[in-house]
Amino acid sequence: MPTYDWQDTIVAIATPPGHGGIGIVRLSGERALDIGATLFHGRRSLSRHPFRLLRGTFLDTTSDETIDDGLAVYFPTPRSFTGEDVVELHAHGSPVVLRRLVACAMREGARAARPGEFTLRAVRHGRLDLAQAEGLRDLIHAQTTYQARLAAQQMRGALSTRLQPLKEQLLTTIVHLESAVEFVEEQLNTHSRATLVEELSHLETQVRQLAATYRAGRLIREGLVLAIVGRPNVGKSSLFNALLDADRAIVTDIAGTTRDTLQEVATIGELPVRLMDTAGIRDTSDIVERMGVERSYRALADADIVLFVVDAAAGPHPDETQVIGHLRQRQAICVVNKLDLVPSVVPFELFLREHDLTCPVVGVSAHTRAGLAELKATIQQVAVGGSFDTSQDWLVTDARHAAALTAAAEALGCARELLAEGHSEEVPLAELHRALHALGDITGETGIEEVFDRIFATFCIGK
Repeated sequence: MPTYDWQDTIVAIATPPGHGGIGIVRLSGERALDIGATLFHGRRSLSRHPFRLLRGTFLDTTSDETIDDGLAVYFPTPRSFTGEDVVELHAHGSPVVLRRLVACAMREGARAARPGEFTLRAVRHGRLDLAQAEGLRDLIHAQTTYQARLAAQQMRGALSTRLQPLKEQLLTTIVHLESAVEFVEEQLNTHSRATLVEELSHLETQVRQLAATYRAGRLIREGLVLAIVGRPNVGKSSLFNALLDADRAIVTDIAGTTRDTLQEVATIGELPVRLMDTAGIRDTSDIVERMGVERSYRALADADIVLFVVDAAAGPHPDETQVIGHLRQRQAICVVNKLDLVPSVVPFELFLREHDLTCPVVGVSAHTRAGLAELKATIQQVAVGGSFDTSQDWLVTDARHAAALTAAAEALGCARELLAEGHSEEVPLAELHRALHALGDITGETGIEEVFDRIFATFCIGK
């Protein structure tokens, strides 16, 4: 576990690796202004003009050689991202220039920042709580508009705001029970005990409702894997290209064209998706094609949702029964392709019923793109287990938060049962403190260093 010296001034490149029009080097700590002023030389002083971008040059302190022309800005404590003195040096986005600025700063006494250390200092100084910091991380890594919106809401404190009244209710109950323990005249009577049981039941329900949003939130944050499977020549690759809206897979009338698994990242609605096009499943003596079929079955087993593609023009085929045998324990959607040739899904609905496979059936034409909107909506519904409402401005998206909420709900349930059974106040109190601790873990109020280290190790160096 790394140890942090909070008296150190840290430095790092805050912009992504590679070449760009602008690159930013960030300093934070007690000596940030001194070091920044040593490297940056302009007509105006950083210390006298905080929060303003000043124009000047960056000098190598060992040779007085000009490194670059650029801008610098000073954010004094506590009105900075980290809550400490912060200086940002805005140079041209050359990796050589930025690394040289970092090296000069380190010669002047700064040390290289660890992953996420700027944000960790913001948490330490109360500029963010832990849940907000994780929202910032998720915003940086967002791949879809909805991901970015949810992460931005969390960064602004949406989760913390929702938790605050729950923690206040819980604290009120704890104080009530603590008083009953300390003072005989405050001991619970039957009526007050019943009232507390009802309040705890309501509180437990609220916490469980928050935790339940993680099913959808996890998919929004992490995405899902979709495998397209079926017999050769049913239009799997055409559907793959249609969902990607690009000609990624080779499409021919020759059966068995796809012999390996192709993968691409796409967005379906607001869900990030890893889409896999697989080799056609059939009995074959061709060793290469047989290897492709084996990979198709592996993709089917690993997928969150399987798109079982069938050919409307050809109708149900006996070979499709072997695919159905692998789908009974999977989340699956039957995609009846080539509806531009035969506009009916009924034969396949009957076929699936005969073989005891219950799954949604959607008709499409990969050629004309008809039915794709319905298929995408069905994928989202199957993924989240019901209707998918992208107007929601908040969901639990982090496994750590979901686990803490579940632990809090379980502790509340235990406390409720213990109170209802007539146990003395000390017994349910222990469970209520456990629930409060779990809720505090989310925002970092009761977090331990190991948890902080694990979380901030997932940040980039300059954040």
